[in-house]
Amino acid sequence: MHRIIRYSSRKALIYFGLFDLILPLALLYVVQGLVGDKPWSEPYFWLGLLAGIAMVLGSALANGYSRYSSRTLAKKLQLVFQVWGIILLGLLVVAFVIFATHEFGRKVVLVWAFFTPFLLLLARLAINYFCYYRQHTLIKVLFLSPYKFTGFEKKRLRAQHFQWQFLKSRSSLEVVLADFKPDYVVLPEQTPVIGVVDKREQQDWVKQLTRADLQGVHLVKFEQFMEGLLRKCFINYQSTDLTYLEQIAAYSQSQYVVKRVVDIVMALGVLVLVWPLMLYAAWRIRRESPGSVFFSQTRVGRGGKEFTLYKFRSMHLDAEKNGAQFATSKDPRAFDFGALMRRTRIDELPQLWNVLKGDLHFVGPRPERKCFTDTLEIDIPFYNERHLVAPGITGWAQVMYPYGSCTEDARQKLMYDLYYIKNWSIWLEIETLVRTVGVVFSIKGI
Repeated sequence: MHRIIRYSSRKALIYFGLFDLILPLALLYVVQGLVGDKPWSEPYFWLGLLAGIAMVLGSALANGYSRYSSRTLAKKLQLVFQVWGIILLGLLVVAFVIFATHEFGRKVVLVWAFFTPFLLLLARLAINYFCYYRQHTLIKVLFLSPYKFTGFEKKRLRAQHFQWQFLKSRSSLEVVLADFKPDYVVLPEQTPVIGVVDKREQQDWVKQLTRADLQGVHLVKFEQFMEGLLRKCFINYQSTDLTYLEQIAAYSQSQYVVKRVVDIVMALGVLVLVWPLMLYAAWRIRRESPGSVFFSQTRVGRGGKEFTLYKFRSMHLDAEKNGAQFATSKDPRAFDFGALMRRTRIDELPQLWNVLKGDLHFVGPRPERKCFTDTLEIDIPFYNERHLVAPGITGWAQVMYPYGSCTEDARQKLMYDLYYIKNWSIWLEIETLVRTVGVVFSIKGI
């Protein structure tokens, strides 16, 4: 299921096309003026124009201008960088073969080719914000079976201008469709659950939904709605459907190689940037709380195997004198600087060593203690599935859901972890890293 774009946001599609057409040419003109050794010439104009035309055609073929195209950051990254990467090869061939008699500054072309997709991505994000997030047109959703949204889910739905209604009886379906005029009808999780009807009534019900489908109402399964909109894999406590296990699998060999490359590059890059901060953190810990600077603890990793995880100590030495317990967002056991480290994720920095060792990925499910996982595996269906992959310093659940301190919070986080495992791509990896930066610096709306 894709997030819908309606009414006032239709102009966003026009803006997308215009900016895709104009920005490559405009940026080439700017870059040539800044780093070029020769004045602007006609071949540069044709190179920039061909780039814009190719970007429009490529985006159109990739369904980038559809009213129902996904607006997730991962999809934007994939669209812009894949399309630009493909057309860039063709454009370079055209530029250096057809215009072989003309000289293009190598520095100009390289700088332009590198920065253009980033500018196009920023343009899409800005257009999306002004034409979607600031619009007041409601997107209506009709659920055919009852469901109790959490407060966090309601907040996200309202932030995206969704209005929803639950069907109270089968007999009222036609009236509700006519009065409520939903954009989406969400089908029950498995079989219809609203009353028992005979075959004729069932056929009439299906006919009504079919007519709604023909009139432009999108029919989606409940699981698809949760995955497409809230971006998590819904887990039903009462579920006995083992086919769900087929949908979640560990990374393939090629995916794992990509993950390790990202891990090593990110870990070394972050270390280069933050080593002064790590020294300062060690000094502050020593100053505020006696004891070791580092905190080590056994956590559950890939395949359920345990490993030793390292962090900056953020709590007093007697933090677990009453036994193991979940951490909370404002944990009273943390000393002042420790609380700041927890909010900004500074306490996680020593885990870069775990990443380089291979115990952790940079992005993955949160590593938990065995005393917690043993209990959660009993209470939550499919909890073991998160151990198909190695845990991470940051993760999809960690950036999409607030601190949790109970079994229900663990269940909600598991839904996000399974979404990440099921839908992993390099683009989702990048989105998670971007959202992590947003969490650290308290940037909203990414």
